[in-house]
Amino acid sequence: MRKHLILAAVSIAALIPSLAMAQETCQQRSNNRTAGTVGGAVVGALLGSAIGGHGHKGDGAIVGGIGGAVVGNQLAKGDRDCVHAYGYYDTNGQWHANNVARNEATGYYDRNGNWIDGAPNGYYTRDGRWVSTTATAQASGYYDSDDHWVPASAGGYYETNGQWVAGTAPGHYEGGRWVSGYTTGHYMADGRWMAGEAMGHRDSNGAWIADAQPGYYDTNGRWRAGAVEGYYDAQGRWIPTATSAGSYGTATSYETRDHTMNIDGRIERLDARIAEERRDGRLSRREARSAMYALNDIRQQEQYRMRGGRLSDSDQAVLSARLDRLSRQIRYND
Repeated sequence: MRKHLILAAVSIAALIPSLAMAQETCQQRSNNRTAGTVGGAVVGALLGSAIGGHGHKGDGAIVGGIGGAVVGNQLAKGDRDCVHAYGYYDTNGQWHANNVARNEATGYYDRNGNWIDGAPNGYYTRDGRWVSTTATAQASGYYDSDDHWVPASAGGYYETNGQWVAGTAPGHYEGGRWVSGYTTGHYMADGRWMAGEAMGHRDSNGAWIADAQPGYYDTNGRWRAGAVEGYYDAQGRWIPTATSAGSYGTATSYETRDHTMNIDGRIERLDARIAEERRDGRLSRREARSAMYALNDIRQQEQYRMRGGRLSDSDQAVLSARLDRLSRQIRYND
């Protein structure tokens, strides 16, 4: 009878829905082995007691509890845990890197807490939809200087200590040539790479939103000017993440609040650039004064054209074009 109880308890415990598989974060996943053990023991004991029948409920409960604990423990471990995770996406679609040996990473958790085999190969849209790409596994991401795996599509990520790193990339183009290696920065309107400054902002939910780029380098290393959204994979191939107008030569229409925040961010960055280049002597006093006069006029025009705290698509395009011209003018004076 005891042998039948053992087999029955283990069999039933194996059918217990594992709460350990419903994950929200990588940390919760790593803690659920204990939860799986306890939960399996409790449910296994109850089912074992029921199967034991009259006169054997005590034995059934004991054996069922042991069997449930074993099965619950096993279900909560395996390679679907933090020990084998490249990392995980939080509910905002932001990437959290993980400390894991390169030869032990087997998958990751998506923003819904589901385990996905393999490294992330795609990106989340602004409405939370996952879009897969055709990039190879080797090009889908990269290891940073601390040996954290980062998706190439991530505009930034959280380190294991919770520190946010914004504006990351697996490399950048320099003179039309792809230079691989973890880096931060952005491209100017003329295709010049500026290291150390991320282009983006956080939305009302705290999620990082990358600003539209002023252009991109194609597979032949030629600069294609025009507002675009996308990222470079680890082999330097441009992956668009939003439909851009025409052939990337004109501004794309995005949500109007993003327009306003993009203009504000560009004005502030250009303001800081003018001041820096005046200090470095790349701009004369006269040139810097002229550039600041033009920038202040753009700032005033933004306030004048704004309606209800927002810019229309046409106003945003006009101001963007003026900022592009001013940026090129400063570049020519360098």
